[in-house]
Amino acid sequence: MKNKDYEIFNKEFLKKGYFKFKLDRLVFKRINQIFKDIVYKKTDKKFQLKNFHKNYDVKKVNEMRLFLFSEINKDMKFRELIFKSASKYIDYTVGSEICCGDANVSIQCPGDQTSILQLHTDFFSGESLFQINVWFPFMDVKKTQSMFVMSPALSLEVLEEIKENENTNFQKLDKKYIKKMKWVEAKFGEALVFSPNILHGNVVNEEKDTRFSINIRFKNIYSPQTKIENEKKIGSFYKPFAFKSVTNFNLKYNFTELFK
Repeated sequence: MKNKDYEIFNKEFLKKGYFKFKLDRLVFKRINQIFKDIVYKKTDKKFQLKNFHKNYDVKKVNEMRLFLFSEINKDMKFRELIFKSASKYIDYTVGSEICCGDANVSIQCPGDQTSILQLHTDFFSGESLFQINVWFPFMDVKKTQSMFVMSPALSLEVLEEIKENENTNFQKLDKKYIKKMKWVEAKFGEALVFSPNILHGNVVNEEKDTRFSINIRFKNIYSPQTKIENEKKIGSFYKPFAFKSVTNFNLKYNFTELFK
């Protein structure tokens, strides 16, 4: 896979832990329309998603989030569209034989204290070190309306600090490193592919617009397992998504039993 496009991607991904790109325009148009239609089923009226907080009771934001999560994950079609819109960059990071998690929904209304996602790394909760996360908003986002990430080098430094102190106060960590957090700026139709091993999260949205965003995890089915005791597995957390013929063949005909 030695091409200039990949080399540019790889250099930036290794340095920053993420890469920003444009989703396939026509596929994202379909994703956006499907998503808006699901939101409108719950609100019974149409409006710009960035004005959600003006058209829906913010106290019920978690009810909306759970509704959206259920609707978009009823089958694989929505995830297939997400994959199609970002397939080149998923292939660059984890290959073509992959499994995926459910598509998650985030809603950040202005001033909402209930939707904060504190500084964290995903392997804290048993997710694979070898996964990537595709993240994109449904409107332009910047500053506190968006999410923050830390560089891989700084993430390792902070994680060492956490490892040495079992009683880490994450609120103090947030304040200590806030000036070193990189706020993601993304236009409508842009996405991030990032390693969720780097520290990331969000704070109270102090901007004037709501942020709706999707994130979904992909990993190669052959990526190594770690020593993390609660690591999430294929079949329970990760769903089989795209297998090649030889993998399907060996799943159907269990030749590996001959060598046990």
